[in-house]
Amino acid sequence: MMSVPVASGIKLKAGPGLSLTNPVTWASSDTAVADVLQDGWVIGLNPGSTRVTVSDGGRTQAWAVAVVAAEDKPRSAESIRQYPDNRRFELGGRLCFGSELNGHVLGAPNKETLVSNRIINPQPLSAGQNLLWQVAAGAEMFDGAGVLMGTVAPAARLGDKRVPATAFNYGMSKVIHGRLCLYGFGTELLVDPGIRKEVEGEGVVATSAWVPLDSVLEKESLLDRLGLGRGKLPALPLGTERYRITGGDPKAYVLPEGELAIVQAANGPVPSHYLRRPSGTINVLYSVPGFGLGGQGLDSFLIRDGLTFRPAKAVRPFVQPTYYPRGHPKARQVSPRTMTFLYGGVEAPGCQRVFGWVAKEAMELVP
Repeated sequence: MMSVPVASGIKLKAGPGLSLTNPVTWASSDTAVADVLQDGWVIGLNPGSTRVTVSDGGRTQAWAVAVVAAEDKPRSAESIRQYPDNRRFELGGRLCFGSELNGHVLGAPNKETLVSNRIINPQPLSAGQNLLWQVAAGAEMFDGAGVLMGTVAPAARLGDKRVPATAFNYGMSKVIHGRLCLYGFGTELLVDPGIRKEVEGEGVVATSAWVPLDSVLEKESLLDRLGLGRGKLPALPLGTERYRITGGDPKAYVLPEGELAIVQAANGPVPSHYLRRPSGTINVLYSVPGFGLGGQGLDSFLIRDGLTFRPAKAVRPFVQPTYYPRGHPKARQVSPRTMTFLYGGVEAPGCQRVFGWVAKEAMELVP
């Protein structure tokens, strides 16, 4: 029997005994435990066992598959490779700065697979959109606790029309309401009325959130590149401090000349990216911004009662400088303002704890 973790998968291959000319059909005896795509991808959804088969109409090949809970055993802080400075090093296929917890995937066997942590579409919708993957009309988006945020808006160009599409982060997957979901980045969201009071503005907002795999049109090609289930950061022992996530003040770093920047380069990340987003969410980060890593998110939660953060023990914070914006007399020079990023666990009602980085300025300490 082979095992597959929840929210991960394995690609099976039909044996030589089956027809090479007749179409084959893949099936799972218990689709609540594991789903199977028609190219052999088996997706773990809930702990249990199932029988996966492939048939050419006459002969059948079968596998016994056990879906197991994703391992979340805490590591000791002493086992984490980290330094008092921000030195650059490589570890386990990741480029890291200062800590193994702060980095991104170096690449994949095919150099055409990734741009930073984003998955390249081998068949772009149009020129300049090679990170976007088309999804079905009405494709839903959920926050990390499974709250429906809305649907993907038709904002991407496909010839002379607009279609719904999103970019996806490498390795990041989650089971929400019994469906495998992938983390969609920088997506135009048509807001659901149920969260309207939490969202700034009206109509469509940009957000990062979870998109069900079954709504992706080229799901098989995406899975071949995604590194399914490899995007988690490790669980660590937590301290006693507890923070309430409020989102902070996105305008706190704005000057008359514009918003302060996290990096000196133009068009880079800015502090408000790591505070309350216009979609009413906070992003849990896979990497700290300011090192050319992009500060990629690995989860997003609507800011509601009960959303808390506990810092991990013995993990040093990253204090990031900010820089004056263009148009300021001291453009691109270091300002007095900083942002501090803490590593720990985010806890939301009805959701397994998520480990990653959160800006301290987006939280308040619970007495």
